[in-house]
Amino acid sequence: MHMRTTITITEDLLREAKEISGRSGYSEAIVTSLEDYVALRKRLALLEDLFNHKTPHSKKAIKSGRRKRRWSS
Repeated sequence: MHMRTTITITEDLLREAKEISGRSGYSEAIVTSLEDYVALRKRLALLEDLFNHKTPHSKKAIKSGRRKRRWSS
């Protein structure tokens, strides 16, 4: 679904977004910039979550969970 909208944006910012995104039209540049921004925020949220919560695994827990070898004689 597409939605037509009106936004107020400086010409310099729009020109820079168009240049960086590599898109030829203003609408394409804005859509690409918004998609990139949303993807970036999602990745940052995942990283923040990773650093705020300790992982349940540690080297000691992994080693103790491994199966012990039993050599047959």
